[in-house]
Amino acid sequence: MIAVQAETGRLTTPGLPAAGAQRFAAIGDTARAGLTEMRRLLGVLREDAEQDTAAEPVLQPTGQVRRPQPGLPQLGGLVDDAREASGGVVRLIMSGQADRLDPGVELAAYRIVQEALTNARRHAPGAAVDVELRYADDALRLRIRDNGPGQAARYHAGHGLLGMRERAAAVGGSLQTGDARGGGFCVEAELPAKVPDVMTGRRAERTYQ
Repeated sequence: MIAVQAETGRLTTPGLPAAGAQRFAAIGDTARAGLTEMRRLLGVLREDAEQDTAAEPVLQPTGQVRRPQPGLPQLGGLVDDAREASGGVVRLIMSGQADRLDPGVELAAYRIVQEALTNARRHAPGAAVDVELRYADDALRLRIRDNGPGQAARYHAGHGLLGMRERAAAVGGSLQTGDARGGGFCVEAELPAKVPDVMTGRRAERTYQ
């Protein structure tokens, strides 16, 4: 509705100066961009709902089964499952003060590691994988590296790599993928300790538990 009203205002306002028309156009463009981002975010959340089959179910009063969203405490189990499924060496390496982070950041980190492990199992079966988490004062850094054939084997990997980038961007972080130094494939992400405020773009103050 914002986009429609902005376009209507631009076309129907008599004597509208050029600057005013540009502002109406900017409002419409911003509204459409926001709608596109919302659709992408809903797609990510829909994937999360479909993937939450391994968590312990919780029965609601309505009779519906709800499962809590996974986070960093569940990474150990995820790595164990990946090790059992691949038959290879999968290690979890952690450094820094392991504090609980924003739930959205923890969920993004879990999904990125999950997708990276799935990617390694699909394109580098049997490869050893290291999952590294480094906690800093204001960020969490992830590094998932395998010793498989590298990026060439993932050239047609579908939406997995794009999905990881979108998950990182959705919480104000960044993600890079490519050949690792010395061979293999590497996924590196940096996520903020707190999700940026949707109105101001600033990160909320971190709280320690």
